Amino acid sequence: MKTLKIYSALATIAIITLSVFLYQNNTKLSNSEKKIKQNEKELQQKAKELTETEEILEQCSDRYYEEIGK
Repeated sequence: MKTLKIYSALATIAIITLSVFLYQNNTKLSNSEKKIKQNEKELQQKAKELTETEEILEQCSDRYYEEIGK
């Protein structure tokens, strides 16, 4: 009877430990997904800014060559 109680206690401890471990992993995964989405948004914003900068530089370059040609 004592061995059954010991095994029961060990099984309960193991279940609790595994539950805590799984909860921590799910929390970390959720946080990682949020960071990835945030990084994607930042990257899209920087790509947009780069495109705008390239367009402005092209316009400036065109104006410069027009002035030189005069």
